[in-house]
Amino acid sequence: MAFGLFHRSVQQRAMNLSLGIGILLLGVKWYAYLRTSSTVILSDALESVVHQVAVAFAWLSLRWSYRPPDEDHTYGHEKIAYFSAGFEGGLVGLAGIFIVVTAISELIEGVQLHQLGLGIALTAGVGAVNGLLGWYLVQVGKSTHSLVVEANGRHILTDAWTSAGAVLGLGAALGTGWLALDPLCALVFGAHILAQGYSLVRRAILGLMDTADPRLVGQVRSVLDAFMLEHPMVGYHRLRMREAGERMYVDFHLQFPDGTPIEEAHRIASEVERRVAEALNRPSDVTSHLESAHHPDDHDDLTLRVSASERAQ
Repeated sequence: MAFGLFHRSVQQRAMNLSLGIGILLLGVKWYAYLRTSSTVILSDALESVVHQVAVAFAWLSLRWSYRPPDEDHTYGHEKIAYFSAGFEGGLVGLAGIFIVVTAISELIEGVQLHQLGLGIALTAGVGAVNGLLGWYLVQVGKSTHSLVVEANGRHILTDAWTSAGAVLGLGAALGTGWLALDPLCALVFGAHILAQGYSLVRRAILGLMDTADPRLVGQVRSVLDAFMLEHPMVGYHRLRMREAGERMYVDFHLQFPDGTPIEEAHRIASEVERRVAEALNRPSDVTSHLESAHHPDDHDDLTLRVSASERAQ
């Protein structure tokens, strides 16, 4: 419980920081656009508008995911993280499309820029802050297994890259006098933002479809295989895994020789579940199903389905 409460506190602090800093930086970006009329700065500002809407949704989603299981959601509410990531990815993609369209329109109609030095300074400062904030959020998301926080961090990193592109484009335009470099750089970074949006949406879909992570499956199989070497009379099959936010669900069937005392089977099952949970090193619900090795489809006599957490109580 303390493990989960600590993670929640870290995640909430990270999202509060993201929301507060994001609103401040958005104001700076729009001021920079109004002073320069730069398409690439407009692209950066528009991406930030989308981002702030997404952050607000993610902020609410994170708190919703903390709700305990109830009669309607017996596995809890943690899968809302995938809806949040998908929503954010969709908004990122829309921002990328708008940026590309705006840049093309600017190239066709002509480019007019003002006060490029001020625009470069403001955009560079915003980009640096976003780069640090995005890196921090990604690290928090990974360490606490929060897709909501990690997706938010990756979105902010794309925002920082957009700012870097704006600085590059404006600097080149200022140095060469070729103003078309501004929308051309916006095109490049608009395409990058589209790719990031696709990545977030894809990850959300994989999570909602319970797509197994090959790395985690291999990790659990290694634990089970090592355990079976210690207990050669015991076998396993039907390993299944899925993620819901930061929590991992694992279940598998253990096969025992006929005549194995239920107490002994229970003890072995509890031990292997404990080892799997420790190997994952994250909030986990590990469940085993006991059956006869000679009658794997006969669940009438030797069947027990208890989670590791229930056994520990």
